[in-house]
Amino acid sequence: MSAGMDAGVVIVGAGQAGGRVALMLAQRGYPGPVTLIGAESLPPYERPPLSKEMLADPQHPLPVLVPAEEYGRLGIALHLGRRVTAIDRARQLVTMDDGASLPYGRLVLATGGRPRQLPFRLERLQVLRTAGDVRAIAARAEKATSVLVVGGGVIGLEVAATLRKRGLAVTVVEVGSRLLGRNFPEPVAAAIAERHVAEGVVLRTGVRVRAVSEDGGGLHATLSDGTTITADFAVVGIGITPDTGLAQDCGLVTDDGVVVDADMRSSDPAILAVGDMAAIPGQDGRPMRCETWQNANVTAERAVATILGEAAPPGEASWFWTDQYDLNVQLTGNTMGGTGNCLLLEQRSAVAGGRLFLMLEGDRLVGAAAINAGRDMSLCRRLIAAGVRLPAAMPEAAQFDARAARTLLTPSPASARPVDA
Repeated sequence: MSAGMDAGVVIVGAGQAGGRVALMLAQRGYPGPVTLIGAESLPPYERPPLSKEMLADPQHPLPVLVPAEEYGRLGIALHLGRRVTAIDRARQLVTMDDGASLPYGRLVLATGGRPRQLPFRLERLQVLRTAGDVRAIAARAEKATSVLVVGGGVIGLEVAATLRKRGLAVTVVEVGSRLLGRNFPEPVAAAIAERHVAEGVVLRTGVRVRAVSEDGGGLHATLSDGTTITADFAVVGIGITPDTGLAQDCGLVTDDGVVVDADMRSSDPAILAVGDMAAIPGQDGRPMRCETWQNANVTAERAVATILGEAAPPGEASWFWTDQYDLNVQLTGNTMGGTGNCLLLEQRSAVAGGRLFLMLEGDRLVGAAAINAGRDMSLCRRLIAAGVRLPAAMPEAAQFDARAARTLLTPSPASARPVDA
């Protein structure tokens, strides 16, 4: 083929999205070389278990995509513990921190994001993004009796739930007026908050951390209302910022992420971006990022299709989940409304004990949230992706009618890790 094919594909970032790109290219017969470069010394792994299973049990196996030796068997060159320091778009080369340069025909950026930090650098202040972070937090938890969690989003609350189950006294501080204000409908967030309170977690909303100090007595956080919380250590979970330094340095268009088209191509058609740091056109055409397990897989699939010259896989509704205590909560589509025509309804789930929340625009289901109702969520995802019109009886019923939902759909399995909560 061309010189580009001879140079092959270089993937910068060996997280879930980057790892998926490498594996799919090799498994689907890409004829050129595939090189995967990652800053961590570990092979690609999934992040959802970090704040749950791995934090609960540091001996829990690392959730790798495939064993490290599988990359070699598939012909993937794996460079771990290495960082790319520069991209030369004119010569189509990347330079690594050991001075080595690699040519590329296609370059895939999968550098993810960096945890947002509080403006303090203290030994007892932790973030959670990597397996190394989890080990550090778990080691502290072994010797601690209390923890402060800064941030009432998904990561913060998963950490709170896991450490509470380990017996620590937990206080959560959230600057917003309620927990999970970014994308959880209010009644769903309220149900999660109630579960935390029932477990003994102290929730403080509408306050921010103004100052933090540490001494032999622990970590002391002064809040905006003048109160001080003391704990043995703190975990900060206030989101991530996309790691776009390389992209910006080489002149790619960025806007809270690397701006890509629907086929994951950046402003340079030889460079693609996937995962948390890819800003994809939303329904209104504006670029938007999505930080989910599903998005890592979906964007990887689209990038591989582009590289192989294949049709893009069919679209699907956005989806993610969180596990806290005995609650499995799943969200799909638009769960926060955004127009005056949106209506939020609650129905009993077809799953015993489950709750289902439907976001409607007229007679179309545009979003849904489920508590311990994974099977119903699978149907809702398909209804949203298909854009079908619901008969009036469905949203008016007290219980979600799974049988009627199936009749509205043509056979099309929802791609996903199965969650039948």
